[in-house]
Amino acid sequence: MHKNNLKIFGFSFFCLGLFGLLTYADPSYSFDLGRILKDVEKSTQPQPKKEELDIKVQEPESTTPKQSTDDGGVIGLGQSLGIFDKKTSNILKQSVNTLQALQPIGYEEEKAIGGRLAVEVFGRYGGAYQDPELLRYINLVGQAVADVSNRPDIDYHFAILNTEQTNAFATPGGYVFVSIGLLRMIENEAQLAGVLAHEVAHISQKHALQTLERSRSLQGVSSLTLAVMDKNPGMFDKLIDEVSNILFTKGLDKNLEFEADKYGREFAYRMGYYPGGLQDFIYKLGKSAAGGESIFMSTHPSTNERYSILKNSWSRYQKTALYPVLEKRLLSALKRLN
Repeated sequence: MHKNNLKIFGFSFFCLGLFGLLTYADPSYSFDLGRILKDVEKSTQPQPKKEELDIKVQEPESTTPKQSTDDGGVIGLGQSLGIFDKKTSNILKQSVNTLQALQPIGYEEEKAIGGRLAVEVFGRYGGAYQDPELLRYINLVGQAVADVSNRPDIDYHFAILNTEQTNAFATPGGYVFVSIGLLRMIENEAQLAGVLAHEVAHISQKHALQTLERSRSLQGVSSLTLAVMDKNPGMFDKLIDEVSNILFTKGLDKNLEFEADKYGREFAYRMGYYPGGLQDFIYKLGKSAAGGESIFMSTHPSTNERYSILKNSWSRYQKTALYPVLEKRLLSALKRLN
C-alpha cells in the first residue's frame, strides 16, 4: 500500500475507533446527585479509631530520621551542641512547621470538598437538567477526554445545569458541570471536548486544591483529613466558603486558567479531536453578547488573552487540520434543546 494511503487509512481507522467509543461505550460513571450527597455525608462522619477496629493496625517503621521540632529533635540537638544559635533554631522550627502545613490534601478529602461544592453548584445554577440521553452523550465525551488526561485513575462525573447562563465549572474530586446556555453556543463535538477537557484539566492539575492549600483557614493545620473535618466542622464550612468564593466570584489565578486551556487542548488532541475546538469556542464566546453573563468572562482572563496564548502555542498542532470536529453528531445530540 502506498505510504500516503496508509496514513489516510490509519487516520480513518482511528476516527472510526473514536466514533465507536463515543457511540456505543457507556460512561464509567454517570452523574448521580443522590450518590454525591451520600458520599459527602459518609465522608464527614466520625471515623473509627484504630483501637476500635477489629483488625490490628501496625504502623510502618520509618527508615529516615525524624525531623522533630521539640527539644529532643534534630534541631534541638543542634542547638544543645552549639551548632545552631537560638535564633537560627527558631527559624528552622518555623520552617518545619510551614512545610507541615503544606501537606497535600488526600483524595478522600478532595472528594468530600468537591462533593459539597457540587451540591452548591446545583443550588446556585438551576439544578440538574433532566434529559438522560443528552446527559449520556455529555458523559461519553467527558469520560473520553478524562481517560487520556494526566489523572485518569479517579472517578469523573459530568452534569448539565438547567440555566441559560453560559457557564461551566469543575470542583475537586472529579465533578464537572456545563450549562444549557453553554451547550447552545457549542458548534461541534471538538469544541465540546475542548470545554470539558479544560474543566478536567482543573481537576487533573489540582488547581482549586493548590489555591486551598495556601488558605489562611489551614494555617496551623499539618494536614487536612476527614478526622480533622469532623472534629472542626466550622473550619470545613469556612473552607467551602473560600473555595466557593474562588470558583463562583473571584476566579482562579489567571495562570492556572491558561494552564487549563493548554492541558484541555492537549487532552482533546490525545483523544483524537481537532485540538482547535477550545480556542474556537473561546473566540466565539468573546464575540457573543451571551458571553457577558458567562462565568468564563467574569472569573477568567479575557477571551482575547486566552485565544492569543492558544494561537501563539499552536505549532505543536499544525498538522491536525484533518482531525474530526463531528458537527453533525453534536447537532443531533442537541436537537431536543431547540
